[in-house]
Amino acid sequence: MPIIKLAKSENVCLDNSVLTCYCKDEMEYVSCIGKNNTNDSFVDWSSFAAVNHRQYSFTFINLTRLTSSTFTNFASTFPLNDLVTDFTFISGLDEIGEYAFKELDYLSDEPIDITFTSPRNFKLADYAFGQVKYFEVIIDSIQYSYINNLPYEFNLKSMDGSIFYQMSIINSGQMKFVSNGSSNIEFTAALTVVNCSLENASLLIESLSQTIVDLDLSSNKLISIPSLMNFSEMREIDLKNNLIEEITNNIFNNMANLWRIDLSNNRIRNIEPDSFVGIDLIELELNTNLLTSLETLTNDNKIISFLNPLNKSLAFFGISNNLIDNLNPLKYMTNLDNITSCCNQIKKLDSNMFSQASQLEWLDLSYNRIEFINSMAFNGTVIRNLNLAGNPISSIETNLQEITNETSSFLYPISSTILSLSFSNCTNLMEINWFVISKLEILSDLDLSQLNKTDYFWTYRKTYVNNQDSIINWNYPPGLRLILNKIQLNDNDYCLTKPISHILNKTTLIIDIDHPCNCFIFKFKDSFDSEQRPNCIQNDSVINDLTNQCDNIDSFCELFINGTTTDRFVEWTSSSPRYSMTSLSLPSMTTVDEKTITSTVSAMLTFFESSTIKREESSISNSMTSTQISLKPPNNNQNWKIILATTIPIICIIIFSLIIIYIFNRKKLNKFDANFELKQIVLHDVDEQ
Repeated sequence: MPIIKLAKSENVCLDNSVLTCYCKDEMEYVSCIGKNNTNDSFVDWSSFAAVNHRQYSFTFINLTRLTSSTFTNFASTFPLNDLVTDFTFISGLDEIGEYAFKELDYLSDEPIDITFTSPRNFKLADYAFGQVKYFEVIIDSIQYSYINNLPYEFNLKSMDGSIFYQMSIINSGQMKFVSNGSSNIEFTAALTVVNCSLENASLLIESLSQTIVDLDLSSNKLISIPSLMNFSEMREIDLKNNLIEEITNNIFNNMANLWRIDLSNNRIRNIEPDSFVGIDLIELELNTNLLTSLETLTNDNKIISFLNPLNKSLAFFGISNNLIDNLNPLKYMTNLDNITSCCNQIKKLDSNMFSQASQLEWLDLSYNRIEFINSMAFNGTVIRNLNLAGNPISSIETNLQEITNETSSFLYPISSTILSLSFSNCTNLMEINWFVISKLEILSDLDLSQLNKTDYFWTYRKTYVNNQDSIINWNYPPGLRLILNKIQLNDNDYCLTKPISHILNKTTLIIDIDHPCNCFIFKFKDSFDSEQRPNCIQNDSVINDLTNQCDNIDSFCELFINGTTTDRFVEWTSSSPRYSMTSLSLPSMTTVDEKTITSTVSAMLTFFESSTIKREESSISNSMTSTQISLKPPNNNQNWKIILATTIPIICIIIFSLIIIYIFNRKKLNKFDANFELKQIVLHDVDEQ
């Protein structure tokens, strides 16, 4: 309806019993609306009234029939003169008769595009496309199978003798190809039949000329691959999203120009050893199948990889979402530069895993079961992008068994080439040794999102006693993009990063924009990505509060790193007069017992040990009912004052507590003696009576 309303707002440039066309004098677009009250198909275009244009675009809406008379006098009305023309038929088309487009043959040397959108029954007569040359034909969403609940039968004879540069038949429900006798359809470029529930393509393949270059039969219901051996010019085959279960020997043989095959998302369990013999594939995608191995057992009980014929040619290999448990055959592939093997069953990477893949740059091993990676696993490669996300790997280092207390890392062999590295969601990776990271000379992206952060997250430890600290060459700014999404950072993390400040100062941090503010966020506020800054540090009042709150964070860090305090910074600052007053009270001595005194003294000692602060003043009431202690943070860089401030109050409290215990025990003993004497007197009186 919107298209019809738009068309009717223009000038009428053709009107007859079949259709009415609307034009704009200054525009080359023509909209023609069919009249449903007639079965006539005759249209005389000689009465068409419009200015001349070099290009015309015709849109036909609700036109039900096309016959050889539909374009009468079209050639004389629109002389060639380098004319570029395209035709679009929208909705309602039920039938295309024999040689319906024959009148358009005069345009064959110029680009002609025809698009059919949502045709209804779309009955095609033999030679319906009229032995004409077409640049592109698109047939989208044939409605027949939805209306009749039967497969649509596409008559291949309708295209017999026609020449197509490319054709697409898409989104047409359930369809099958039929032909009234043999057909010869010439494609000089590509044929696409996608999402048509096609179960068998053999008849289609038999009708195609050997000049076709690209074939896309994806998103259908094919259970096998038709023989394609005769298509020597074919370059690409797309068979993804089908139901194919097996790749047989020599199925692609003699296809010398074939460089890409996509067999992803099928049900392939077996690939014969000679399936890819006779071709020099550059790209092979086998993602989302049921393969358990890259090797096959031959009839004479030899284990051979189906990849062997491709050892010198294959550059891109996709094998994600299968059941593969090792990648051993890949070590012989000398031209390989990209491996995608996500979501398999791989558990370890042995030494020299890709030893002959000297051009390997991209390696995706995410979401496998990798627990161990040999320090020489990537030796000989030039990996630039390494994705190990979602693996149960527990360390980026490997112990050198022959040398005590020394380690290496699988990252060292690629330290001069790696640009992007991901350990995202490696939940067993509790320790990150930033000494190893600092050795990665040109690293630009490091993803540590969703890790289980511990205090070892910021470790800096030389892997070899004679190792030198690295000079960071991360092209700052922007430097290394350090991605820490889904990780909660706190004040203690700021302290723990002190030993690696020379590294973090060369990074751009990326965290969740809704991460709560604290001193870590505040201190690194200038390091965050400009397009993904935490929301809280964009508030001036929050910044002012953090400026005051984090004033003494460096003093706290000195104690924290030295192990003098185990408090969180917020707990530590709560003892400062600037923020609050902390009080400890002893209960009244009139009701206290020895256990209560001991527990109270223990609590006081624990408080002093955890706070590690200087006592500013103290007073003890004469009644000994309570004790008040006021505290303030220690001065910076005065360890001896801190020690004295810690030790002297503790000693005083211990002595004071011992005195209290002694007095209490003394009173208790005196009371016992008095009671004993009284009892003796009473017993004596009783005896005398």
